[in-house]
Amino acid sequence: MKKLLLIALTIPNFVLAEDFKLVCEGEESTFRNDVLENTSKATRTLQVKDDLIVIDAMTYKSKTFDYGAIKGSSKYVKDDTQIVLETTQVSNECDTALMNVKLNRSSGMIEAASKRIGACDGSSFTTSSKFMGKCK
Repeated sequence: MKKLLLIALTIPNFVLAEDFKLVCEGEESTFRNDVLENTSKATRTLQVKDDLIVIDAMTYKSKTFDYGAIKGSSKYVKDDTQIVLETTQVSNECDTALMNVKLNRSSGMIEAASKRIGACDGSSFTTSSKFMGKCK
């Protein structure tokens, strides 16, 4: 009887667990100092889990970290309507990397933007990319 009760209590967890993979095809634009450099077709792969997301082999989950010279945070939210990832990383207090990803779960549309602001060597520059596409 105890075994049946334990099995019955774990069934909802298996049903609610929702891990899936997506392939997103779209267009990526790259910029340097806010000037468009290139636009091309691109593909992104996403592996979505309850507590983390893997985008093109890079794993992200909600956390704050401090490794001395590198500090930052990631916020990952997955609900019924959308999936959102926001990351910030600062290296040596002069080089900043930002990333935002938003996936609409009903339409499959994805918007991703990444930006790097560098000023460590005394010269200031910005590189960024924007990806817009549809995931299946």
